[in-house]
Amino acid sequence: MSRGFIRESGQVTSVSDYGSNVAKAIAKWSGHKVKFDIDSESGHTAGIDEPPVFGDDAAMRPTEMLLGALGGCTGLNAVLLLKKFKQPFRSLEVEVEGEQDKEWPRAFNKIELTFHIGWDGQYDKELVEQALDMACNRYCPIHATLSHGTSIEHRRKDAR
Repeated sequence: MSRGFIRESGQVTSVSDYGSNVAKAIAKWSGHKVKFDIDSESGHTAGIDEPPVFGDDAAMRPTEMLLGALGGCTGLNAVLLLKKFKQPFRSLEVEVEGEQDKEWPRAFNKIELTFHIGWDGQYDKELVEQALDMACNRYCPIHATLSHGTSIEHRRKDAR
């Protein structure tokens, strides 16, 4: 049985509410230096570029986007859980810092999340810690992917 996420309304959201268990994005070269436009199956677009040594610094670097995805994923789950636990927060910011190896491919060897939370009154420290732990370790697929490892395969197809 899959574990659902309980909304503020008390309604349970299950994994099946998200539709397919396959996520997809297409990264398409813009035709200029190394900039890529990324289209998601949900209809959104983002850009990725590199600093002037390779690109035009016109968008986030891939590593920044990865860290941002982790911060956004854990952050949105933290917001949902803090609301569910009725904690009086007014702001939440997730600072994500990754330490990279010095040699190529410069993989991250350590990533640290710091949750900066603004409060509008007294809060329950244990519930807040529980919410943050659950946001990271139970509900965020980005956190799970990075911390548990994932099989990545590649293949080539000739374009038409």
